[in-house]
Amino acid sequence: MKKYKLINIIGIDGAGKTTLATSLAKEMHSVDPKIEYRYCQYFAYLLSPLKLAAKWSVMRKTDEFKDYNQYNDTKKSTSSKHPILAQIYASILLVDYILQILFKVTVPLWVGRKLIIDRYIYDIAVNLSLTTNKNIGYAENVIKFLFRLLPKPSLVIFIDLPEEVALSRKDDIQDIEYLKERRQRYIFLAEKYGFVVLDGERTQEELLAGAKKILL
Repeated sequence: MKKYKLINIIGIDGAGKTTLATSLAKEMHSVDPKIEYRYCQYFAYLLSPLKLAAKWSVMRKTDEFKDYNQYNDTKKSTSSKHPILAQIYASILLVDYILQILFKVTVPLWVGRKLIIDRYIYDIAVNLSLTTNKNIGYAENVIKFLFRLLPKPSLVIFIDLPEEVALSRKDDIQDIEYLKERRQRYIFLAEKYGFVVLDGERTQEELLAGAKKILL
């Protein structure tokens, strides 16, 4: 951990990110008390009024769990028809996230903490590009912008596994298409930015051993 002050673990839902991140942080904390775990998922605070308005207007006849394809198509078509609104949505989300990460990640690093984080900027970029119906180039621009303001991970571990396996592990995933479109973009980013890739079909014990091997 001497050269890894910020480790980011990413992957689609059901990949085992949280289990690996918490287990790794717990073991490493026993060696170095400065090592801590942080959950860096985005929570909508500033964006809540806009999301609520969308839920009761353009998205009111959709249900992402009952018919994900209809929900997804409606969301993407709305973004395409109203690009200014989509840009406002994206801008508020990014400001909201930056403020959250300042307290979760930036300040702790300033005071000498070492962090193992579950989800982060790459996840935000992928989700935002899909929500606003943009291509992977948009996600790359979001990543570039956010890393001008927020700490860049010294190591990114991408847990990759087939969508069918991930879907079988959790009962709160909307649809396999939700996983497929995200996994495709994660794989692209992994190749572009040189993420360390671990096989998500391995057991949690094997994943933990693999992650520890990278750090030693």
